[in-house]
Amino acid sequence: MRHLSIIALLAAAPLMAPSWARAQQASETETEVLSAIAKCLMVGLPQDWFRAQVVVELEAPGAPSGNVSYLMTRTLSRDKLEPFVPCDGTAPAKALVDLRKEQPPERSGWKTARFVLNRDGKFDLHYDYPKKQPGDPKKPG
Repeated sequence: MRHLSIIALLAAAPLMAPSWARAQQASETETEVLSAIAKCLMVGLPQDWFRAQVVVELEAPGAPSGNVSYLMTRTLSRDKLEPFVPCDGTAPAKALVDLRKEQPPERSGWKTARFVLNRDGKFDLHYDYPKKQPGDPKKPG
């Protein structure tokens, strides 16, 4: 039953944020993809889960694939990460990689994407970008 309430929260998330906040966060397409990822993650979670995450690590920015891990914590052991199996072992990772098509070039060059789903239905997506090396050209701006 708890999963149904989280699905309802995920569906309503774009409507709950004011329009100026949505403009600074995820696009409608990104929100739809992230909601689908969340639903897939929830299929493999035990009843006492607290936080779940999918981490996609690419060897290089723009790579078509990489390593993926699915980890979660439980309500009583929030510091201990445990692996779990979502509805599909490749679909969430592929969806995160495919989201690059929706991102402007300055945001699509990530090496690691981390999608975190909380039990209360809130979720975050964080990207890690390669460190700038000495001698790299400056970004236009």
